[in-house]
Amino acid sequence: MDEHLYSDNDFKFMPDLNKYEFSINSTDMIDIKKTAVTNTNHFWKYNEDKILKQLEEYIAGTYRQHYVDRTGGGTEQTIDKIKHNRREGFCAGNVTKYIDRYDTKGTPRADLFKVLHYTILLINHLNLIENK
Repeated sequence: MDEHLYSDNDFKFMPDLNKYEFSINSTDMIDIKKTAVTNTNHFWKYNEDKILKQLEEYIAGTYRQHYVDRTGGGTEQTIDKIKHNRREGFCAGNVTKYIDRYDTKGTPRADLFKVLHYTILLINHLNLIENK
C-alpha cells in the first residue's frame, strides 16, 4: 500500500526572490553574489506597480475635485447623474476624447490617467450589466 505522510498541499513552491551573479576570482574560484530582489512582483519590468499606485492616487484625487457635487453634503460624481443607459457611451466617449488629445494639449500624463479612469468606470458599468 502506497501511503504518503504529507499531501501535496503541505508543500508550497516559493520562488527564490534573489538575484545571483557569478564570477571567477583571481584564484580561479567562483564567487557568488546574492542580492535580494526588492520588486516582489518581479515579473513586472515596466514599473507597472508604481504606475498603478499613481493611478490609484489620481482616482482618489478625483473625489476631492470639481467632479464631485457636494451640495447638501453629497458625494455624487458626474457619472452618477447620467442615466444608466447612457453611461457606456459617456465613458467610451471620454476614453476616446482623452486618448486623442493626450499628446497635444500639454497634459499627457493627466490625460492618460483619465483614459484609464474612464476605462475602469466603463468596465464597472459592464460588470453591473452582466451581473443583473
